[in-house]
This record gives sequence, structure tokens and C-alpha cells, in this order.
Amino acid sequence: MEFLLHWHPLLSVLFICVLTVSFAYIGLSLIRKNFSEDTLKDNHEVGGLIFNAFGLIYAVLLAFVVYITWTEYDNAKMNLETEATELLNLRFDSNAYPEEIKNKISELIRDYALNVVNKEWDSMNKGEVSDETTESFHRLWSVYTEINTSDIRNLQIYSESLKHLNHLGEKRRERIFSLKETIPPIIWAVLFFFAIISICYTFFFFTKRFWAQFIMTAGFTITNSFILYMIYVLDHPFTGYSRIEPDSFRYLLSLLN
Repeated sequence: MEFLLHWHPLLSVLFICVLTVSFAYIGLSLIRKNFSEDTLKDNHEVGGLIFNAFGLIYAVLLAFVVYITWTEYDNAKMNLETEATELLNLRFDSNAYPEEIKNKISELIRDYALNVVNKEWDSMNKGEVSDETTESFHRLWSVYTEINTSDIRNLQIYSESLKHLNHLGEKRRERIFSLKETIPPIIWAVLFFFAIISICYTFFFFTKRFWAQFIMTAGFTITNSFILYMIYVLDHPFTGYSRIEPDSFRYLLSLLN
């Protein structure tokens, strides 16, 4: 299913809708063919009550999953912006250091940001982490651990830099952890079960005009498809066509140039 993330959203949605609406058409046609009008109409009163209760449970579950995935997506975006901000803070703090240390820190910050944009972003699109970017981060760490504090006039700035560096590492780890799917397989199984059952449920009602019922069923099917696709995209914030872009790092690089 991951190939859907790499297609243009319109193409992915069209592909999913064709499959699901075709399923709805075939299913509705088979039920109409094998069950009489009177048999189907008998389902309306009791079936309608059960469908309402079923729909309420499904709606609550969908709302909960959408909220969780959207929150995680939004957090991934904010963590990325914070990571870039901490790099910029390190760059500003480096002005308080001797010229040699300042130049080395500036060079490593720029190197790390370039690796994130040019190398790690493509790796993350495949669910992987760039070794070169990791090495750049470790080199930046090494500079601070090797600094002789007796050469620094303002130790408070050095202390603040270490805080920024720790926060930078934390946000980097959170970005890497975001590559893992938030929704476990059991939740996906339940979502697909509810979606399929809810669509199939509409087959057992009856309207005089077949195409009127099919249009209503197709609309319900497409709505389900849109929501599940949206959840899938939100669950992969750094993968595919709709992934988060490293705009905050590009802005950082424009300030460093």
C-alpha cells in the first residue's frame, strides 16, 4: 500500500475510489439479484436502528484515529521547526567563542543542515536515516565536548549552548521516531473491518431505483475511502508526495549563506 503515498494524491484517491466503488456496485448488484424487494424492505426498520448504532461506533473510532494521526503529524512538523531553531541558536551563541571555534561550529552546523536537506530527506522518504547526517551530528557534538572552557570568557553562553545541543538531539531523535507508523496493525484491521461492513450493510436496503441507491452507496464508499487515505498519509509524515518538506532547514541555510 505504500506505493499510494508516492503517487499524486488525486491519482491515489482516484485509484482507491475506482476499486471501492466497483466493489460497491458488484455487491449491490448481487444482493439485488438474489434478494426480492419485499425481503430487503423488511430490513429497513430494524436494520436502520442497528446501522445507526453501528455508524456511531465507527464514527467515534474514526474521529479518535484522525485526531491521533493529525496530532502526531503536527508534532512532527513542529519538532522539525524546533530542530532548525536550535541549530540557529547554536550558530548565534558561537559568536561568543574564539574565532577558530566559532568558524568550526558554523561550518559543522551548515554541513549538518545541508545533509538533512540533501541526503537525509531522501532517506527518510524510504523510511531510513542517513548515516552521513548522523555522522555530521556526532561531529557537532564532538566540537562542544572538546572545547576547553578556560578559553571561553562567557561560560553561561557555553552552558546555554549545551542545552540547545541536547534539545537539538532530542528533536532529531523524535524526527527519526516519526518514521515509524503510529497506528498499530490491529487498529488498521478494525478500521478496514468497520469500513467494509458499513458499506456491505447498505446493500441490504432497498430503493425503487437501483441507480439512486448505488449513488448513495458510492458516496458513502468514497467518503470512507477519503478518510482512510487521509489517515494513512498522516501516519507517514515524512514519506511520499504529501510529506513534510524541510522548509525550516532551507530557511536556516539561507541565513547561514
